[in-house]
Amino acid sequence: MTLFGRYVSPQIANAIWRDRDTLLKQGRLKGQKLTATVLFTDLKNFSLIANKLEPEELMDWLNEYMEAMSEIVLANGGVVDKFIGDAIMAVFGVPIPRTTEEAIATDAKAAVRCALEMASALESLNQRWLSQGRPTVAMRVGIATGTVVAGSLGGVHRLEYTTIGDCVNLAARLESFDKSIDGAICRILINKRTYKYIDGLFATNKIGSVQIRGRQRLTTIYQVLLAQQT
Repeated sequence: MTLFGRYVSPQIANAIWRDRDTLLKQGRLKGQKLTATVLFTDLKNFSLIANKLEPEELMDWLNEYMEAMSEIVLANGGVVDKFIGDAIMAVFGVPIPRTTEEAIATDAKAAVRCALEMASALESLNQRWLSQGRPTVAMRVGIATGTVVAGSLGGVHRLEYTTIGDCVNLAARLESFDKSIDGAICRILINKRTYKYIDGLFATNKIGSVQIRGRQRLTTIYQVLLAQQT
């Protein structure tokens, strides 16, 4: 539980404790190859905002955002993998392996639902910040379903649970892909496998098969539309 801290929901924490004999080896969560859905978020024009605020004000503003988004991840059954500046990486489908297509699909749906709820929460935050004379912001989200490797990483003095692999890289690339594609307050791009699991449940638009940096083959991507975009 020290390893995960506040980054998992009580339900996932209980599942880890229940399966601790299988998952743990010498105090570490063993490396596992899993099928999961990875979600990356990033704030648009964050550097411009950071330059306008005093350090203490900036951290208070950013922590308010991070707290709201983290709670949404946990409420949807995800794990907050890490914070990277103003970015958040969350994973749905770890550390308990998903063994059926139905379970994998449930994670994909949860990740997309999480992104849409993040958009709604950010809209509320913006309204409050505007009334307080504080900066407002929009965000981008990238979501990819695929194979990952997850486990404890680090040394004796600092140990973290993390997820790595091509699927993680793809989710990050989708978040930063072609920033000219409009998404209003929250632009959400997903890969083809995620789309397969959520088709018909959420409004989407096919962007096309494109070249993603670091990948040789073309990647088919879709945009999940917000309510006002449908």
